[in-house]
Amino acid sequence: MKPSVVASNISKVYQIRGDSKNNYDLKGLVSLLAQKNKIKYESFGDRHFTALKDVSFQLKAGESLGVIGENGAGKSTLLQILSGTLQTSSGEIFTSGRLCSLLELGSGFNPLFTGRENVYLNAAIYGLSKNEINERYSDIVSFADIGEYIEQPVSTYSSGMQLRLAFSVVAHVSPEILIIDEAFAVGDAIFMQKCMRFIRKFKSSGSLILVSHDIAAVQSLCDSCIWLCNGEIRKYGDPKQVCDSYVAYANGQISELDENQVTNLDEDNAIDCSSSFSFKNNSKGLGKKGAIVEEVNLKDSETGKIITNIRGGEKVTLSISIRISATINHPVVGFIFRNRLGQDLFAENTYGKYKENPICLKEEDLINVRFSFRMPILASGDYSVTVAIADAINEDFDVHHWIYDALIISSISTSWSTGLVGIPMEDITLQKC
Repeated sequence: MKPSVVASNISKVYQIRGDSKNNYDLKGLVSLLAQKNKIKYESFGDRHFTALKDVSFQLKAGESLGVIGENGAGKSTLLQILSGTLQTSSGEIFTSGRLCSLLELGSGFNPLFTGRENVYLNAAIYGLSKNEINERYSDIVSFADIGEYIEQPVSTYSSGMQLRLAFSVVAHVSPEILIIDEAFAVGDAIFMQKCMRFIRKFKSSGSLILVSHDIAAVQSLCDSCIWLCNGEIRKYGDPKQVCDSYVAYANGQISELDENQVTNLDEDNAIDCSSSFSFKNNSKGLGKKGAIVEEVNLKDSETGKIITNIRGGEKVTLSISIRISATINHPVVGFIFRNRLGQDLFAENTYGKYKENPICLKEEDLINVRFSFRMPILASGDYSVTVAIADAINEDFDVHHWIYDALIISSISTSWSTGLVGIPMEDITLQKC
């Protein structure tokens, strides 16, 4: 299948004038005239800022790409280039099909125009004829659900209302490529669910590019992921692996941005659980290593036997054994239960229970932490358990050992219906009143 989006070594470089007090001095004027007349001109004292450097990827119809990274990493610059609102300094962009983008709120809207007028303006920009807009107008208004405000100037809209109208237009112009940049942050829960239903339906045949700080959303919606750092791709591939590496870096668990360290992070921490559902004595992982997780297993709470499969509803105990090699004044041990997409299903830690009376740990101490609970009902398949120990210093967590995928647990449930997790019901009745 031919790619719908191809980015080939795209870079964006901005020139920063040496004289910051006056951007329109004689030197700047000469530079502008030289550019206009295609004359090479280099100004003494000028500097350059590279917002993007040699970014490449491909996306086919029916595929979705997540873009993550810290503020200033180049995410918005990349999306503006893909949307055609910003020129590259070098490299090439190819897109096939109608491309719609939802970037900054209000972009593309004339604040003096009414909602109705902006619907016609934006839909026309995306290539719809007036007759096509007329046919879809009632559906656009219904989806936006902003009532009589559709006849009011957009300048009177709240940010949530602007999002509603902007997304509604995008959803009804039949895009083949959809680009979204953190727009959902201002949406209410009901409208968010409406948008997500549209996106999940759209991504079955269209190409989606999503920029978000919501790691769970990226892992849930995207088939691949790019981690941008200082304008460069630091990792590109499976969303779970890329997001785990990014989170580790963002939380300081990777001390230096070393390419080999980042690339091999998941391979180094991979645990082979094909023949065992108990993790034992692995000193790999992330953190300061002032404590080492030595054993993790899931047991039946009544029999004490290690569980290899779950059906849902069982009383289980997650047991974590840790050896201490440095003083930890306020230890916090926790776990995260995730599905195969890396989505966090549920989690718990010891912080709340021992917040007021922490147990100080010293070198050579050995501790065992147990979490007892009733297992929810999960769809058939494999699930992972991430575990960690940290020191809570003024409510900041200094990680000593963090292990991704310490356990792989298989669900063999036949009663799961829908949703990420199911709740074991005590009773279900249906009766006439």
